[in-house]
Amino acid sequence: MKKILIPVENQQRIEEPLKLAVEIAKKFNSKITIFHAVDFHKIPNEVKYGAYIEKIYETANKNNFMDKVVKLYENEGIETDSKVIEGDPASEIIDEADKGNYDLVIMETHSMKEHKRFMLGSVTNKVVHHINVPILVVR
Repeated sequence: MKKILIPVENQQRIEEPLKLAVEIAKKFNSKITIFHAVDFHKIPNEVKYGAYIEKIYETANKNNFMDKVVKLYENEGIETDSKVIEGDPASEIIDEADKGNYDLVIMETHSMKEHKRFMLGSVTNKVVHHINVPILVVR
C-alpha cells in the first residue's frame, strides 16, 4: 500500500489526522495525497469564469485549509501532498483513485440528515458504490 488517497472537505474538522490513516501509512511507508474537489454547481451562475477559478482556489485554501491538513500528516512523519480540482466530488474522487493508481482510499462519513441523504445521496455513498479501488470508510 504505497499510495493512499484521502478526500477532504473544507467544513471537515481537522484538529488531528485520521488515526487509522496514520497507522496504515506508517506501517506500509505509504505516501498520502490529500484531495479536495470543489463542486462547481455550488458556485452562483453570475460569477464570471475567471472569478470562478479564483473562487475554487480561494475556497480550497480558505484559512490555509489544505496546508493545515497536509501539515498534520507530515508532522506524523508521513510523506504527504495535496491536490485541488474542480468538479463533482464523488466523480472526481473515483477518477483520481483510478488514474492515480492508488492502493487505498480512506474517507470519513459526514453526518447528514436522513431526508437529505435520501434526496441527494452522500459523496461517500456514491464513491463506495462506484469505485474500483479498495476503500476504507471511517465514521
